[in-house]
This record gives sequence, structure tokens and C-alpha cells, in this order.
Amino acid sequence: MAADPAANARTQETPAATAEEIARRVAELVDDRIREPFRLLDTKTLASMLAISEEWVREHAAELGAVRVGDGPKGALRFDAARVRAALEHRRLKRSKDRDRSKDRDRRRPGRRRRSVGLVPTAVPADVKDW
Repeated sequence: MAADPAANARTQETPAATAEEIARRVAELVDDRIREPFRLLDTKTLASMLAISEEWVREHAAELGAVRVGDGPKGALRFDAARVRAALEHRRLKRSKDRDRSKDRDRRRPGRRRRSVGLVPTAVPADVKDW
């Protein structure tokens, strides 16, 4: 069975054309990223975005990766959104192993009822029948 030379040529061109299209698209995406302006957020904007107080943002400025712009120790604080996101991710609460164990222990099996411990006062009058 002889191979069709035209079909063979199309098959070889397709991966090259696809690779070229992919390369162009990647270049477009990278170009868009490079042209994005570097933008820092001020304290008020960040507090608003996170729905927290400006005071909390200022108190945790170092942890959130703040940059002080301006002269002196009272210069304005600015924040990079990516660094803030990373800092908040680092603060994410993790379940402790002890809590996991106690929850597993307390978890009831389906279909099983808890039994009453049956605590009864020691001085129940003898004539009380509906205790």
C-alpha cells in the first residue's frame, strides 16, 4: 500500500502549524502580563478588599509584606496583592490532629442510638412511679 505524498506532507505540516499557533498565543499572553502596570494597594483599599479594619492592616503590615513609601517612619504603606494573598494563605487555619481524633471518636455510626447513662437520684421516694 503506497502512502499518499500529499497526505504525508499535510500530516507533517499540521504539528508545525499547531506549534506555531501555540507559540503565538503564549507570546500574546506573556506580552499582556508584561504590560500590566505594577500596582500597589494602599491601606484603605486593602482593608476594603478584605472586609477588615484599616487598623488591622496597619498592625499586620510587616506580615502582609508592606512597602513604606515616602520619607520617615510615618511614610504611607503600600501592599502588593500577590504578597498579601501569600501571607493570608500562610495564615490559613489548619485542623489539628488532636481535634481530628476527637471528632472521629465522637462521630456516631449510622443506625446506632446513644444509650442513656441512666443517672437516677439516690433519694427517689418509693411512691414515685413515673421517674
